[in-house]
Amino acid sequence: MSALWRPPLPFLRLIAAGISRASQHRGLGTPAGDTIVIPKRIQRSPTDILQALAGTVGQDTTGPHYKYSDDPFLSPYSNLTKRSYALSKESGRKAARWIREKYPRLFSHRPDDPLIESFQPKQQYQEGEQVGVDTLVGVVARGEVANAVTVYHLCKNQGVALPDELLQDLLELLCFYNEEEQVDVEWVEERWYRQASTTTRKTWKDNSLAEEVFASLTTREPAAYCALIRGMAQYLQVDRAWQLYQECREKGIPLDTGTHNALIRVASFLRDASDLRWQLVQELLCTMAERDVQPDLGTLNATLEALAQVSGWRQARDLSLKVLMEFHQLGIKPSLATYYYLLLIHCRDRGPRSDILVGILDQLEGQSFTLQDPKDTSFFVTAMEVARNHLKSLKVAERVDSLLHLGDNHLFIGDSYKESVYYRHYFALSCSSLPIDEFMQVYDKLVPHIYTPEPGIMQEVLEAVQTSGALHYLPQLWSDMVTFDHSSRDKLVGLMLAALTHHHPSPDNPQLTERLVTIAKDIWTRVQEQDPNRRNRVTWTGQMLGWVVEVVVRCGEYQTATEVLQEATTTPQAVLGVLPAPSLTALLSAALHRKDTDTAVAVVLYAQDAGHQETGQMAQQVHSSLPLSNQHLAKLASALGRDVYLPHDTPAPAT
Repeated sequence: MSALWRPPLPFLRLIAAGISRASQHRGLGTPAGDTIVIPKRIQRSPTDILQALAGTVGQDTTGPHYKYSDDPFLSPYSNLTKRSYALSKESGRKAARWIREKYPRLFSHRPDDPLIESFQPKQQYQEGEQVGVDTLVGVVARGEVANAVTVYHLCKNQGVALPDELLQDLLELLCFYNEEEQVDVEWVEERWYRQASTTTRKTWKDNSLAEEVFASLTTREPAAYCALIRGMAQYLQVDRAWQLYQECREKGIPLDTGTHNALIRVASFLRDASDLRWQLVQELLCTMAERDVQPDLGTLNATLEALAQVSGWRQARDLSLKVLMEFHQLGIKPSLATYYYLLLIHCRDRGPRSDILVGILDQLEGQSFTLQDPKDTSFFVTAMEVARNHLKSLKVAERVDSLLHLGDNHLFIGDSYKESVYYRHYFALSCSSLPIDEFMQVYDKLVPHIYTPEPGIMQEVLEAVQTSGALHYLPQLWSDMVTFDHSSRDKLVGLMLAALTHHHPSPDNPQLTERLVTIAKDIWTRVQEQDPNRRNRVTWTGQMLGWVVEVVVRCGEYQTATEVLQEATTTPQAVLGVLPAPSLTALLSAALHRKDTDTAVAVVLYAQDAGHQETGQMAQQVHSSLPLSNQHLAKLASALGRDVYLPHDTPAPAT
């Protein structure tokens, strides 16, 4: 029996009749005379059921994203491994598709019935291949830019006449994509990790195929002018776009709303001064009103974007509110992109404080959004940045985060870069505002599967732990630093060692002492064994080695302290600076306690070479506390002189 077999309609009616009779027999049927009203069919997409099921399941913060293997040894934790794993997995699918498209004859099996065109290999057109109007219609409808260019040239070489309607569709395709093939929507990870272009230079291809198609039209309808002006404005060929606009005004060619919106967005490239830019925007808006071109949400956002580009202008803030009010009177509701531009205008880095974000959240709280503008995905990351840097309010940041995680609003986080920046601001603000124990709850919730702290954020966390004295979190942080590949960063390693020196062993908590000294020894071992050819390597400083000595001596790991001293003595060129006097004093005290004459003398000699003023006092402690051999006395006398460390009645050592 075929998997796609469906029972015939009479069979279904027979089953329905049987169920109806059975329900009436049990007293469940409708009373006599009542009619059954069949509700109208609700149009649903193929994934509505899956979305409904997904809505019943919350986000699992304890496990990796479903695209990764749920295995502790295979799950990525650092930003680099997350990106590499996701793109590598997608690269395998790309390789499979390439083989299928390269050798389509090898794949004759066709399990889909009826035919699903998306599952079939994409046809590649070669020079000399016979094509026609239908071929070009197909590739244009599927949005295949490269194939559309090839087929167009083939049709032109073969003398195929192309109707203006088809040329108009081709022109719109070329102008929208600037004749460049876009990333396939199927490659989700590549699109996720690919940052949106924010270039401010012209990328429009001059003398391109789009201009050739436009010139080849027998009748240039307003739609052709609109497509070309939009494309040039989008890719910042603003001078040519403005010339076409002036040509349309002179010839009385009507332009649609989208074309005016595109020109408003690039007004800042056509004028220099802020007031002249705004004057140009007003002229375009007045032209729309004169020609009865109805504005839309795109017009509102384009106008605010033009003001955001001159946000340093004194009148920009007042004008933005007036624009918002005027469009509100026209019945045009703002989108997230509208509020994004308002934040750019009102919450500048060096501008006066503005609480407009609080008012925006009052309007948006409890709402779920649909995508209406490409810049909608920039609202949440900008709002979190404003909450951190402009308002410095954790309460506002928590309101933004609650709105993001309401319903499907998390889809507006944008791409991987925006997500990382969003959590970076939220994380840093939480670290500086919350008590350390409450912050670590946020840390455990987000790290590492949702957010991997960057080195700068990890630095703030270490400083907060050190300031609050919550040293019991250091083992967890060091483990994460190793996992995130932060253990090769000088500043973070130094901060970790500095925090370890604040621990004073207590018999009440020997386990913490053991775990902290293990961190110090692990740092020492990792740095000593690091690859010399590695680009990012930790370079020992005298202060860092001093911290290692203080920690291991204080916690009873004397042998490690002597190894550190030996490293500093034998290879001083590999250490920046010298060990500080307090660290040497701590090591000397441990050596005197253990009657280790060799180490004690080595400490004194190193202190002398380092130029510490405490050297003479150290030498006297060694002489008065330990029996020194003639060899030891000779070393001290050679380095310090006899009068520095010996009483005057002590005979000189034999030579």
